[in-house]
Amino acid sequence: MNKYYSSWFVRGAAALLLSLSWNATAAVAKTATVTGSIDPVSGFQTLSSVLKRTWTVLNGSYVQTTSNTTAIGATIKVAGVSRRYVIVRPNPAPAGAPVLLLLHANGVTPENMANLTEVADYVQTQGFWAVLPAAIGGTWKDDPSTSNKDDTLFISALIDTLVTQGVDASRVYAAGYSNGAFMAERLACELSDKIAAFGINAATLRTGLANVCAPTKPRAKAYLLGTADTIVPYDGYFNMKSALSTMAYWSSKQACGGVLASALPDRAADGTTVQLTRYTGCNGGTLENRLYTITGGGHAWSGGLTGAQYVTSQDLKATGVIWSFVSAYRR
Repeated sequence: MNKYYSSWFVRGAAALLLSLSWNATAAVAKTATVTGSIDPVSGFQTLSSVLKRTWTVLNGSYVQTTSNTTAIGATIKVAGVSRRYVIVRPNPAPAGAPVLLLLHANGVTPENMANLTEVADYVQTQGFWAVLPAAIGGTWKDDPSTSNKDDTLFISALIDTLVTQGVDASRVYAAGYSNGAFMAERLACELSDKIAAFGINAATLRTGLANVCAPTKPRAKAYLLGTADTIVPYDGYFNMKSALSTMAYWSSKQACGGVLASALPDRAADGTTVQLTRYTGCNGGTLENRLYTITGGGHAWSGGLTGAQYVTSQDLKATGVIWSFVSAYRR
């Protein structure tokens, strides 16, 4: 685990111990279901009452849940290889629920990805399944110019498995963070027949993918990128396009027609501000792409638990932004 994730883990562990203490009663008591609505621009929720957080132990790690959600570990075999994933879903499980695939960053486990995104809060109020697959060795094969399709085949098989368990095949979405976001982009090129929309946090488009990308269906994408990101520079580096070049690539590929920009409210005194740029009229007006430019933001999941080393903007909630955006689409 590198220094960045080590520092995040220390911070997360402290939060965990605190939460375990004040949630001890909530974990055993039956509570009323908390409902909520998401601001579609900022991702913040308005809740009917206070969410009661609980914790589930999976694979020796604590996974954040809520009083009306559960976390489950599972495996499937793909090409003879056992592949692991975690599900955070409402409890009891609703029939025909949508699915958000959340792909972790390099070296981050699915369990830690669930915690840093605080996805259980949204699972409870919005009723979807968050499914967090694990990459072999902790690293996704996101670049087709240097790797095979093993991870694409895994995600495809995982979607098929989830559909047999009763989820809505027309409402499967994918999002990722860093290496996981690069992998989500690869899925946008190779699994657009199975995934309806995408959220991409802290990743731009790799040139190796752009050169061969041939999706069967045009899909909507929301990018969240920090201008102070030193891992995936906003202005591009080496085999990574810049933020604006990435959006121009998709605008050309999907025949987008207009560009609308607006500033989000500066909710927190954290040195960051956010501009939303909407690329509208894509694919004959059936979809749009979005770019959240987080000025001063680092290589982080905005509004989440990341940011011990890199600046994490608290002006928006990446999990809420992504879910609100992707859930408007069906395949």
